[in-house]
Amino acid sequence: MEKSVNHDKWNKLLPYETDAPEKVFADIKKNIAFSVQQKDLTRGLKFWSDQLSTYIKIYGYQVPTSDMVTLVKLYYSLVVQEDINIPVVGCAGRAFTLLLGRQKAKKMITRDDLVLDWRPLYKTFKEIFHGKDRVYNLKVGYPQLESVIRHVVGHARDYFSEESTAEMLAEWEPLLCPPDSMCHRGTTYLSCFLPVTVQPDTGFRLWLDMVLGLVKSTSIAGSGHKKSPFQSFGALLRRVAKFNVGQIDWAPHVPWVFNVLLLDFNLPVGESHTFAGLPTGGSSLFSSKIELVVWMLGGDCTDIVLEHLEILTKTYISYIHPSNKGKWTMKLVGFVNIICETFLKRVEMEKLEQGYWFRKVPDSHRLSEETIDRFVKIMLPSVKLVMFNVLYSSNGLQHDFHCLVRLAPHIVLPDFTDHAYQSIESVVEPQRVTTALCSFAVSLRAMCLHEPSRQHVIPLLQTLLPTISSNDLNKSWIALLAFSFAFTMIPVVDCSHLVDLPGKKRKDVERVWRSTAQFKDMVAVFLDKLLGLIEVSAMEDTGNLNSISHKNRTSKSLKASSIPDYLAEGSIYMSFDSLVRNSSDEIRELILDKMFRYISTTTLEVKIAGKTMGDALSNLSNIYTEKTLKKFLPHLIRECTMLLEEETESGETSQELLWNFTMFRSVLRGRGDLFLPYLEQICTLLESTLQFYNSRQLITVAVKAVSDLLHLLLKIKPTDCQSCQVPYTDKTFDFTSTWGLGMEVQDVRIDWYVPGQEEYCAMLTIIERFGVTAMTKLRQYVTEENTCKEEFHVQLKVLRAITKTAGHMMPMLGGDSEVMVPKYGGEEVEESVRVPIVNLHLQTGLKCESDLLSTFRARAADTVKIVYDYQASKMADDVKSAEMLCLLLEDVLTYKGYDNQKMKKEHTKYKSVKQLLDNRLLGPKKQLRMVVIHRLLLQQQYRQHAQLFTPYTAAHHTYTQCLVDMSLSKYTAVRKTAQHCLKKCLSVMLNSRWFFIPQITKFLEPREDVSHEELKGAIFCLRLPRITGYFAPQPMLLCQVMPALCAAQHSEKDSIINSIEHLTDNVIDEYRTCSFNTIVSEEAVILAEQLAGKMSADLIKAGQDIAKLKDDLNRKSFDLCIERLLEILKSDKTTWRFLDLTVDVVRTMVQRDMTFSEDLVQTFLSFLTHDSIGLRMISFRVVGYIIYLQRRQYKDTILDPTTFPADGEGSLVGERPSNLWMQYRADNIPDTEEKYNECIFVDKPHTGYNKWAQQVRVCIEIDRDLDNEERYSSTDKIIVSRFKDEDFVKRFVELYSLEDNKGAEKVDIIRRHFYRDLFRNYGWSLFKLFLPKVEEFVEGNVESQHRFAAELLSSVTRGSKHWPFKDIELMWETILPLIMKAMLHVSSETINLWAVCISSIVEDRDPRRFSRLVTMATEEFLSGRTIFHDTSNLFLLETIVAQFEWKYAEGLHQLMDKIIPNLNNSYKNVRDKIGHMIERCTAHDHMMFNCRPTINPRKADFMAKVMPLLSTLDETLFGADWVLVNKLSINDDNDAIKVVKTVISWLLYSHAHLVPSVFPFLSYIIALEPSEADPDLKHLCTRALSVLSRESLTESSLEPAVATVKRVVYNSDERAVGATWKAKCTALVYLQVVTFSNLYLIRALPDLVAEIKSLLFSCLSSPHVEVRQVAGQTIGGLMKTDLFRDNEEILQELKKMALTKLPAGTKPSQTDTKEIWERHGGVKSLCALVECYPYSIPSWMPDIIVFLAQFTRRANVMINNEVKKCMSNFKRTHLDSWEEHKTLFSEDQLIVLQDLLVSPNYYA
Repeated sequence: MEKSVNHDKWNKLLPYETDAPEKVFADIKKNIAFSVQQKDLTRGLKFWSDQLSTYIKIYGYQVPTSDMVTLVKLYYSLVVQEDINIPVVGCAGRAFTLLLGRQKAKKMITRDDLVLDWRPLYKTFKEIFHGKDRVYNLKVGYPQLESVIRHVVGHARDYFSEESTAEMLAEWEPLLCPPDSMCHRGTTYLSCFLPVTVQPDTGFRLWLDMVLGLVKSTSIAGSGHKKSPFQSFGALLRRVAKFNVGQIDWAPHVPWVFNVLLLDFNLPVGESHTFAGLPTGGSSLFSSKIELVVWMLGGDCTDIVLEHLEILTKTYISYIHPSNKGKWTMKLVGFVNIICETFLKRVEMEKLEQGYWFRKVPDSHRLSEETIDRFVKIMLPSVKLVMFNVLYSSNGLQHDFHCLVRLAPHIVLPDFTDHAYQSIESVVEPQRVTTALCSFAVSLRAMCLHEPSRQHVIPLLQTLLPTISSNDLNKSWIALLAFSFAFTMIPVVDCSHLVDLPGKKRKDVERVWRSTAQFKDMVAVFLDKLLGLIEVSAMEDTGNLNSISHKNRTSKSLKASSIPDYLAEGSIYMSFDSLVRNSSDEIRELILDKMFRYISTTTLEVKIAGKTMGDALSNLSNIYTEKTLKKFLPHLIRECTMLLEEETESGETSQELLWNFTMFRSVLRGRGDLFLPYLEQICTLLESTLQFYNSRQLITVAVKAVSDLLHLLLKIKPTDCQSCQVPYTDKTFDFTSTWGLGMEVQDVRIDWYVPGQEEYCAMLTIIERFGVTAMTKLRQYVTEENTCKEEFHVQLKVLRAITKTAGHMMPMLGGDSEVMVPKYGGEEVEESVRVPIVNLHLQTGLKCESDLLSTFRARAADTVKIVYDYQASKMADDVKSAEMLCLLLEDVLTYKGYDNQKMKKEHTKYKSVKQLLDNRLLGPKKQLRMVVIHRLLLQQQYRQHAQLFTPYTAAHHTYTQCLVDMSLSKYTAVRKTAQHCLKKCLSVMLNSRWFFIPQITKFLEPREDVSHEELKGAIFCLRLPRITGYFAPQPMLLCQVMPALCAAQHSEKDSIINSIEHLTDNVIDEYRTCSFNTIVSEEAVILAEQLAGKMSADLIKAGQDIAKLKDDLNRKSFDLCIERLLEILKSDKTTWRFLDLTVDVVRTMVQRDMTFSEDLVQTFLSFLTHDSIGLRMISFRVVGYIIYLQRRQYKDTILDPTTFPADGEGSLVGERPSNLWMQYRADNIPDTEEKYNECIFVDKPHTGYNKWAQQVRVCIEIDRDLDNEERYSSTDKIIVSRFKDEDFVKRFVELYSLEDNKGAEKVDIIRRHFYRDLFRNYGWSLFKLFLPKVEEFVEGNVESQHRFAAELLSSVTRGSKHWPFKDIELMWETILPLIMKAMLHVSSETINLWAVCISSIVEDRDPRRFSRLVTMATEEFLSGRTIFHDTSNLFLLETIVAQFEWKYAEGLHQLMDKIIPNLNNSYKNVRDKIGHMIERCTAHDHMMFNCRPTINPRKADFMAKVMPLLSTLDETLFGADWVLVNKLSINDDNDAIKVVKTVISWLLYSHAHLVPSVFPFLSYIIALEPSEADPDLKHLCTRALSVLSRESLTESSLEPAVATVKRVVYNSDERAVGATWKAKCTALVYLQVVTFSNLYLIRALPDLVAEIKSLLFSCLSSPHVEVRQVAGQTIGGLMKTDLFRDNEEILQELKKMALTKLPAGTKPSQTDTKEIWERHGGVKSLCALVECYPYSIPSWMPDIIVFLAQFTRRANVMINNEVKKCMSNFKRTHLDSWEEHKTLFSEDQLIVLQDLLVSPNYYA
């Protein structure tokens, strides 16, 4: 076989010869290829693609590389076909993802083998995500389709060509215009499609600088209130960093990345906490940034990243403490989780995943052991706090801690073991115990492998024993899980005798050996604990233990659990199973004796305790079979036989009998050959028990025992399941050396038990004695009337048990029967010419040829049919029998020896255990031996599960009819059971649904012989998930079901109506857009021929003829379905409920390529004026879509950018010579017909702003034949005639001008699109019919009428794009006066409606089209009629300006000239609107990367005009007289204050792009903020400071920000004398927050840091105590963030200030000397620094606390109080962890601290 992607390792370990994968794969690829050649896509291709998935699941990627490449190309070609076939795209997309979805597949397929063209995929992506058919919210595809396409793009981009990057940039870079909505689409395309694995010079180096510049310049941190259009680039940056480690110098960008993260945490800073709640980045973007941090590591960047990470953790560490929770907590927890997991993944990738062509890490950039250790040390404090957080530690088994343990066990484990003993033994902190248990469970393997920690394993396990208690189940689950993990990897073998062997031994190894001597006692105590749990569950609430070991756990207990559900459910089972599997014979004998004594002397209830004890005994028997049988089986048989004899005499079933028989059934586990000597005794006991018909509980156990007996005789199982391959009887081997060790899968040696001929003979004997006997008795039941009903039920149960257990040994039903083929449109199809639909033929290791087995299933089916006929005719009211017959018939028809749900549960359990115990850093494929065995058992189940489908034969049809009849029974229980069974049967019987669905549909008809129950049953049958999902996308079946369902109005019962509505909703959800023309591209056909050769021409033609027939029938059926539904809609008998339902179905089925009949158009046009709102809304969508499809296709004009004026040197982004011709100017307005016809309108705002596309397409064709009705299609004529009907229009206007939502009217986008398409297609003449009503509405005051007028006026202008000039002139002459009238009658409720109207008029249109509208709006600028009129006009003008974007520079400058004189407007509302208008005018003065200076108004120019207007405030604000500020604020006529308020409004609206020229104005805000005289001014200033201080600033803005603070704090002197102390405090608070918000950027500027330090230290000696306090808090907080780098030097300076010598004679209460100010400033800073660490003790803190203690004995009261307050807070915050923290103090320091913290006692 040619080189394949990976090797078949699992199948080779199975004990039988498996099928050659080459042969299996050859069949699959042949049928896939032939399906494509025959165009059999929805049947053959889908089926064999599923089989390919099954093959990969069983054999892995055991595929030749050439075939793999061809398959990938084939599926890719099907995904990107021009004619999108939704079902095929979904099927091919999933298969493509399957083939390339795992890295092991990509490893062998390089870009040399496979190159994919990105353009076809882009077209498919664009059509599905941004197709125009989505306009009317009609269904396109299905919800999962988008996810499928995203996955296809994600896997395909690694195989795009080297030239693809440049091609993509040329295609999508022109879309990157930040003000325009197309920018989001451009960034989506780039982030999804750009490949990052091509060569750097042709890959990321072409765009990385641009992307980083765009992301930085548009504040990706989310500091602004607007969502950045470049947020999706976060994932792109993460990808490029991940796949190009060592290729990019990230060092210049590290401060920005960490600053972004810090802002995303949204941490409250300062005392006011006014900054909480500001918006931050989305969760996906947040994750991308965190992962980017990890992938930036490497080379010279490592130290920089880790240094910044360490500062970040120090910054947030107190916020993540359990005592300090808030909105930020989840983000911090998420950060810790993601960064630990990503770092571990990178380490695993570098150490294990070598040889991947798409990801090569240079040796110089690999993470060294030192780097890993440093990272772990940095993150460990955060992880420990997350672990002990009661709210967030229950999200799995300590995932973060598990990551760190695997990365650096030598760092994590010593610290953990030091605290584990104390934490587990704690009785006052249950959460601490739970956390310690979880941590111990996930760190067990690391402890076993880490030699210093290995000696703690057994002592810790002994410490865990007391935690197993029924008083705390959650704790018990985790403890049992820990024991389970321990017993999985630790051989429970006494190795203490190795100490006495000769030779040199290490002391730590000897300690481990000696500790193994405690195994015996520990196991005894462990068993006592388990038995105690079981016993307590029997005595108390039986639900307690059930919640531990079984399914019926309540949602409350699940929520409280700290471990996954599937692990908690089986915690007792798992722990006991692991113990028995991995114990020595000595320990097993101990367990056996203890279990025997307990079981033989105890009798408990069997529902819960009996089941749990039975599971334990089953484990023991399964593993230690021979000894367990000798011990238990004779005793239990004897006891049960004796008790049965007693029960026969008494007639009652005792608890003792149930207990013993339950234990007897539990012993039936293990190797089948060991049971052969006991077989006769077992069968005799079972036969005796099965005659005890009166005890339902005993019979149930006996039937299960029969099943178990058969199962053990037929099960292939490993006989050796211990964790070590060395026999535990070897006394010279050191088993402690194998603790936690993994093995290569191919090195695992396993002994298997495979049933032999004796076991097969025993199996046949059991089937004969129980199965055949049961069938005989069931047939007798039909003929003999005196048969006991209970006996009948017993025989049904026995027959089902036999069929279910031995089903995989029996051939499926209908082997000799004729296969039933569906008839398409009444025509039979020759199936032999099509691709066969058959199962993969895989060996399962079991084969027994016997006449009994070959005929048993058919005999059982015949028996069931006979019994059913009798039961239906004579005992129809026997519900229980009917249910049992349903279940039996399901097993007879479908069961093949496996349970799908059980297999999925086992798979989930295996994945979870493997994830918790696996450590890939120990080796790429080294797994624990017991985990490997578990996986092999699953492999056996996978092979059995591959035998999934069976042909639908005449025999199946006969027996399925019984289930169909019972699904329509009048008894609810029977219907439910039969429907459940029917669902399973139909899902595995091929083509069965083609026969079943028409049959069921007949019961929907309103016939007298159809009862209510049959109707209800039929509806519920169709509602079955696999039934609805099958017929909903099939037009031939849908045509039969939906008309019948929508016509099923003959029952008025609520249950029927609700069921029909639910079924309809399900159909709508499952419906797929139909394709009536199956097309396969030539490329796909060629690839199919390459894959498996070419079929014969006759077969190809026959297959394609069938495909063509199905396409034709699908179209006919689709049209017929629509026709029948329309008949229902037109019928007068249709009720309103079914009218809504039917319309909704038709709306779902409407699609582009369907036939829109006149009947359909007329019907929905009539519904536009229906009384029902629901019908009108749906009709609006359908008719609107029809009108949209009737639009005329206009030709595009292609412009050559090379003919535009040359741009010269400089950037190609922004306004430049080549795009200035698109600007709106007074000299280029097309105000005449000649100019209009010659003008080239470029409507899309993004066109030309960035680089020009290679071809610029504009649509400027004028439709001069608009009113010519001769060109109208029949559909057009129907629509036009209806809208020219005056009565119709009158009714239409009346209905659509009614209120939608009282008091909350909104412009509806669907209605706008409808009106736009209507007027675009049929011109001005149609609008004239609405004109009288519009004129009436704009002069009124009714909100809904204004909404209707706004929608109509905006739509007619949108639809006039291709009208001739005369019609456009007429339109503007008509609607402009209407808009002006509307503005005169506008209200606060309707102004937003008109704003949306005006915005939609100019949206995505060339501004030169709207010269009249602009003239009207600007003429009304602050006309002074009324305040509301002025604000309304400003609002509307703002919406116009916003949509014109960068093309209105001349007009914006004119507006700014009008705005400047009005900055001092007297009215607040007007000033706010002016602030918004300023933002719109200056919005294009942004700092976009590589953008030319704008010709639009600039912020710097605006501020240059504003600052002179504030000159009157300078002397007042920055002088020494505070009274003048108060008087100034009170004076309402002060123009400067009004200007300040207006400018603040602008800043609040546009703060995302602060420029240096704005900061001088900031000093006025700071100085005015303390003013109490003007509440409005104070509120504005406070809001402005809160928002602006959180800004992510550029380097050019940082120095002006600090200078602003200096201007307030300083005047011309060095000392603070300029402003009042309140303003200085405000300035310092601003400095504190802005420094924190830009911490990493400021830290990179040493001169600026020194300037901040000098400023803060100068304030420590301020005369005002409040200033000193704020300065001290700021210094303390910034020292914690390590801003000043040399904190030790600052500490010495603060100590020096605190020790400032006071003048002689200074009084204790004196506060007015310079020396006291300096001393207080130093002490306050030290106290603030201590308070910055409320939950930890840094190394320097003990000395500082002792240093501060001396000030409590000094005379100054102010300083004394400051220290006492600090110490009080210290005592309160460190109380919980004081036992740990006090170890960091010396004895002398503790004495001083005790004297300081203990209050003086009067009696001392």
